[in-house]
Amino acid sequence: MKRFEPVIAALGLVLLAWGATLIRAARGPMHDVILDAGPACPAAPVRILEPTSGVAPLGSVVIFHGLSANRIVMFTNGQQFASAGFRVFLPDAPGHGDDTAPFSFAAGEACARGLLAVLERRGELTPQRTILFGHSMGAAFAIRLADDFAAAATIAVATAPLIPPHRIPSNLLLVAPQFDMPPVLTTELKLASAIGATRNAPEDFRQLRAFRLLVVRWRSHTSALFDPAAARVMLRWALDAVDAPPALDPIPGYRAFSGAWLGLLGILLLFPATASTVARIAGIRNPAAGPPPPQPSISILAWIATLVPAAIISARWPPLAPLRMYSADFLAAILLLAGLALTVSQNLLQRRSDSSFMLTKEGLRSSSALLSPSISSAIVGLLTILCAGAWLSLQLTEMWPIPARWMRFPVLLLVLFPMCLAEERALGDPRSLTRFARFGRFALFAVLRGIVWLVVLFAWLSGVSNALLITIFVAYLAIVSLAQRLGADALRHRTGSTLAAAIFNAILGAWFLAAAFPLA
Repeated sequence: MKRFEPVIAALGLVLLAWGATLIRAARGPMHDVILDAGPACPAAPVRILEPTSGVAPLGSVVIFHGLSANRIVMFTNGQQFASAGFRVFLPDAPGHGDDTAPFSFAAGEACARGLLAVLERRGELTPQRTILFGHSMGAAFAIRLADDFAAAATIAVATAPLIPPHRIPSNLLLVAPQFDMPPVLTTELKLASAIGATRNAPEDFRQLRAFRLLVVRWRSHTSALFDPAAARVMLRWALDAVDAPPALDPIPGYRAFSGAWLGLLGILLLFPATASTVARIAGIRNPAAGPPPPQPSISILAWIATLVPAAIISARWPPLAPLRMYSADFLAAILLLAGLALTVSQNLLQRRSDSSFMLTKEGLRSSSALLSPSISSAIVGLLTILCAGAWLSLQLTEMWPIPARWMRFPVLLLVLFPMCLAEERALGDPRSLTRFARFGRFALFAVLRGIVWLVVLFAWLSGVSNALLITIFVAYLAIVSLAQRLGADALRHRTGSTLAAAIFNAILGAWFLAAAFPLA
């Protein structure tokens, strides 16, 4: 363990404790229920937040999340409405979060409609004092529900493309992030053009005709949800819709949201010391540097030559369709086929074997040379996804998979491993490179991951496959890719094993696919 690692780990513990304190302080009364909302979602998980003031609710807010999100993603927004005096309902859409019902857009809309019907039937909300709040796909659902549910107001953030309802939603607030995707911005501008000019006088709210298009500057598709100025407008809009006193002017709180990010940073700071400790317990000491990697141009050409046929094959004869994961089965199939082809070709082309990732006679002479790093990386990888998953599920997003998702995890782990192994071999051991060459190594990593995304994007644009979610997931895939690279390199420095780095890489990738993509 390096000298600075205990200090960084201590700082990580402080940030983790600080974040936990902020999250705990912001928690109000809440409980989870399972509701039968119809055939599309017979067991819909719903989190209910009560007003933090302890008084009778001013009204209700039902919040619908976006594609491949979940109710925890919307938790911060729900807490803000609860602090303003509303009772808040946070459901999971079919195939998302804790809901195991198969996902489709039609099923998601039917579930949202059925959920409102059952809540109204149970007397837990009345349309005249209910605000529908949605983001992306959830915003489209909220708007389309206007034909069936006469809500007091509808707040739609980054509205996904939709077929407009026959009836314009009452007291509609459209929130448009400046840097959103063009189809989303087009949808919002068309809706705004059809509705007309801004109308937000008290009389407009009483006659259910209020409307405003709020453009949120310097925000993207998701970050608009957490913009303080936009949140204040949304809270005020909901209060005006239920005729709350003007004196009520709540300030949106972000203590729990900030605490969640502080704690996540703390977990990341604990990683180096944890990896070093596990490697030390496994008896790994000063491993020798591995051989230099092949020429970057060779790796880039090999990636293109294997990924393109893999995408065509996966689209025509999807080998992983039984996984029933929206878009993820297509991505996993591409990575499996390309990974197998790359691994075989690397083994055939490489003349000098490396016992850290090939089962050669030299490598088998010492089982600990293979087993110790591999077991260490598996332990560190599992600890990482368990700790990060549990923490993220508190406030930011549901990343602690339910049993139906955990069952897919080992399959995805085996599926992703060949590609992760091929990537580690293409990048080579960072310890064999100069400091400047390591930047080039990272650039090559970014190019190789970018090729994967571009192939999937081309498959979607050409109509070969319905891989929409992967293409719009580019930011999240980039974050996960960065975490995979930093973690794998940290383990490679400590174990000297390409196999260990590939195992860690595959664990994080399988966890993300299993937890984040909808069940279909």
